[in-house]
Amino acid sequence: MKIGIIGSGIAGLSAAWLLGRRHEVTLFERHARPGMGAFNLQYSVAGVDTTIDVPLRAFNSCYYQNLMALYKMIGVETSHADHSAGFSMKGARKDFLSYRYLGWRKTTFPMLDNLRSLSLVSFLIAKDMAVFQLTAPRDLAAGRADNMTLLDYLEAGGYSRAFIDQVMLPTLAATGTCTYEAAAGYPAALVIEFFAGGLLFNGIWRARHGADDAIERLLVNCTELRCNARVNAVRKEGEGVRVDFSGGSAQFDHVIIASQANQAVELIGTEEAKASALLRTVQYQSSELVVHTDPQFAPAPGRSSAPLQFLLDPSADKPMASIQLNHIYPQLKKAPPIFQTWNPLVQPDDKHVLGRTIFERPVVTLESLAALQSLAHVHEEPGRRIWYCGSYAMPGIPLQESGVESAMVIAARLGCPAPWQTGGNEEQAA
Repeated sequence: MKIGIIGSGIAGLSAAWLLGRRHEVTLFERHARPGMGAFNLQYSVAGVDTTIDVPLRAFNSCYYQNLMALYKMIGVETSHADHSAGFSMKGARKDFLSYRYLGWRKTTFPMLDNLRSLSLVSFLIAKDMAVFQLTAPRDLAAGRADNMTLLDYLEAGGYSRAFIDQVMLPTLAATGTCTYEAAAGYPAALVIEFFAGGLLFNGIWRARHGADDAIERLLVNCTELRCNARVNAVRKEGEGVRVDFSGGSAQFDHVIIASQANQAVELIGTEEAKASALLRTVQYQSSELVVHTDPQFAPAPGRSSAPLQFLLDPSADKPMASIQLNHIYPQLKKAPPIFQTWNPLVQPDDKHVLGRTIFERPVVTLESLAALQSLAHVHEEPGRRIWYCGSYAMPGIPLQESGVESAMVIAARLGCPAPWQTGGNEEQAA
């Protein structure tokens, strides 16, 4: 069959790899290069050239099982990424919480750091973190978190306001790049599944050679990649689907729209009214990411030197999360400090800024989660030719894993189940 895929983030690339083993796949991308690497930066310092992934993509072996299975199958090497973290309030002279990871083989253990600077509130937060890790999985299994928002669940569980407001909500807001309010409204069960499913003890990993290497491997089965091709419309036509794009039009047996839900809505016609209504329930929020070398973001003496730093301001609706990339890229270990900073509460000096990007991310609510079930029913309709794929389309925090899972579901419906699920050892070529 001829299959068109619109969008080359992780969902579109995964669908292209899975379906391209048996079918003719054309991938459309509006940017000059595949979407998963569209905002990457080239950085040179002291004779060392580095491609900086923007944003940095990290994952753990417990939650991201399908992503890691896919990466293993296509030969993407992974390496450990230190995600030790420090938390502080804007204007404060010391962190109120910091922890480091101690590793043994493939297991990691979070340990409180900089103990002399911690207060009684710090230890209260640490106690609640331990309680959450122990009790939340049991609550999840027993259904006690069903149909509850995260905030309702935490308040009902008697967790301290310090843990809720200064650690849990900021961490989720940074992970999902959303506001505190949106984090508070997340379905509790999804958050427990992510944070209490072994995240603290399985370590954080990244693609050793960056997103560009993963993209190249995911494109192996793609028949044609069309970059700088902005799709304007997707319409059913006869027994197939027509795609109108900036360079012309093309006819396919099936089309997978692997763009954001709010972008997919703009492409489809009135014959997809039911799908359109469901896609409109997915809400998005914007966040700014700045890559820079401003030295003021380096930890001050006496503070945690962890690579991930959270800065909170009671008057802000989001946390600032800043990652020092020298800890992530081995070739930058001895280079001057370089950072990726989400939602800067302190603006980097313009002379140190390498790039600024605004990203939109979906927000999950109890209502949008219910709508996903209806979207799944749309995909079950006889004769379906247009499919909706993306991290928003699966019941989970909308991250890389959800994007891969969404691609897997659609590929299976089109006769190409993921080989790591079927026990097959199919190679990349087809």
